[in-house]
Amino acid sequence: MIRLLAPLRKVKKKSPLRRGVRRGGSEIDLLHAYRKKLVELKIDPLQIERLDLGNDFYWLFRLSGFIAIAFGEFDRINEKHFAGKYSRPVIRFCNRSTGGFYNKTRHEIGISLAMTVEHGEAEFRETMLHEIAHIAQHSHSAAFYELLAKIGGSGRKAPMTMLLAAKRVRYVERNYPVIVHCPNCKREHRYKTRRALRYACRPCCVKYAGGKYDSRFKFIAQ
Repeated sequence: MIRLLAPLRKVKKKSPLRRGVRRGGSEIDLLHAYRKKLVELKIDPLQIERLDLGNDFYWLFRLSGFIAIAFGEFDRINEKHFAGKYSRPVIRFCNRSTGGFYNKTRHEIGISLAMTVEHGEAEFRETMLHEIAHIAQHSHSAAFYELLAKIGGSGRKAPMTMLLAAKRVRYVERNYPVIVHCPNCKREHRYKTRRALRYACRPCCVKYAGGKYDSRFKFIAQ
């Protein structure tokens, strides 16, 4: 009897950045993957050079120092505000484009390497405090922000990074490829399909036609 064998499934290899996150790769592994990602996303080479990402010794020393600061801050906050209730979490860098996370199951804090490299210790510390607060308060409730303020966090939003900005541009370009503009105000808009050419510029219709469709403001393709 002949048996038909199912074709072998191709297993997609994880990128170094992803592999570093899941398998506990070093800061330098993540740094190299981050640099590669910036190049792939066609970030201005001068901006990449400004970060001195090729200086492994400098970044290993600096990033390891940030992690040491994080553990020290956790110990201080745990003793002062939680009466030593919590065990030390794993604190590491991750491949997020900005901000960080707290995983309750693994009792693990991840802080964006991209954000830390681009914005420095102040944003690293802000994110670290945010995630430490999540150990006690899991949702972004009023109680969470009250606790965050008590332990020294400001609650401000994580900053934009070059990595996040480039990813957003790529997403828009891939998913909204049709560029149109209004013949009157010249404002550009992006849409998924050329169906957009049936539409008219809403701000101009509101301003000059009482909010009704007016062919004078019908979109034109770029």
